[in-house]
Amino acid sequence: MKKIILSIFTFIGLVTTAQTITEGSHAPMNQDPLFSTYQCDSTGITPGGNGAGQTWNFSAHTPHLSTLKTFTTLTSVNATYNPADVYVSSGSTNTNYYRSATTKLNYYGGDLTISGINLTVKYANPAIVALYPMSLNSATTSITSGTVVSAITGAFSGTCDVIADASGTLTLPAKTFNNTLRVVTSQTLSAPSIFNTLVYLKVYDYYCTDDTVKSPIFSINTSTISSSIGGTSTQTITTLLKDYNIVGVNEVQNSKIELSVFPNPASSFVNFSTTSLEATKVIAFDMTGKVVATEIMEMGKAKMNTSNLASGVYMYQVTDKNNQTLTTGKFNVSK
Repeated sequence: MKKIILSIFTFIGLVTTAQTITEGSHAPMNQDPLFSTYQCDSTGITPGGNGAGQTWNFSAHTPHLSTLKTFTTLTSVNATYNPADVYVSSGSTNTNYYRSATTKLNYYGGDLTISGINLTVKYANPAIVALYPMSLNSATTSITSGTVVSAITGAFSGTCDVIADASGTLTLPAKTFNNTLRVVTSQTLSAPSIFNTLVYLKVYDYYCTDDTVKSPIFSINTSTISSSIGGTSTQTITTLLKDYNIVGVNEVQNSKIELSVFPNPASSFVNFSTTSLEATKVIAFDMTGKVVATEIMEMGKAKMNTSNLASGVYMYQVTDKNNQTLTTGKFNVSK
């Protein structure tokens, strides 16, 4: 589900030393940096072997640049998903809710789309999607329950199994990552009252343990839905993390810039200014991840019209000529 939880999830990731996941390197936190993903062809994709010393080559699975999704991570105020305290979202139909502790990350539900079928899943008993610390062969199983909302609403029960089943070298279209840890999340949701609906989700997340990005650098998401009236439908979606896969971790880190944003809060306009000539564009997003404005930067400067924006907090992303992220942040609009 990234629409499939953390990739469930849409979502989320890791960086550590010694290929170990901890809460600080993996769990989503309020105002984590924006991150973006591209969808790739899934034809012929296989997750590869398990165990230590694996070699995975996905260099042929190039991204579709038109499928870019940008994710924001913010404090949750949605009482429907209590006690979740943070959500990760790329839009109004792709939001997922979490709560972390030093020992685990709980998933409380969100949006799920399988072969054009839209579902909202709300967990009363959450799925444990990480048990910290997690390294090769670490595993956990949780019993879940809650409600599924589609054309009708019904109760579900299920299980969630998570295992860090492999480590090794990952080759992507423009970069090879030597220290990669793969985490596999498998979920089964059974909703007998909704036409005997059964949902099965399996996500392979590949994490780079050499860097500080929380999101998986590559994911394979397979989901199946079956019911007594709709038959069975399966989809596989692969996603590639923007910047860290297209250019490489070191290049993105080295190109960070200093940026001035003023006035802040803004009413009718906001200025962006940097001494770096690498910056070519600034993009503004609302809190759901929707793009609300884009401006070209000339000689390190841009002036964005905010007169049509509602009062509130907005995120921004400054990119270079190759669409690589140079810096991110937020500004306020007050009318």
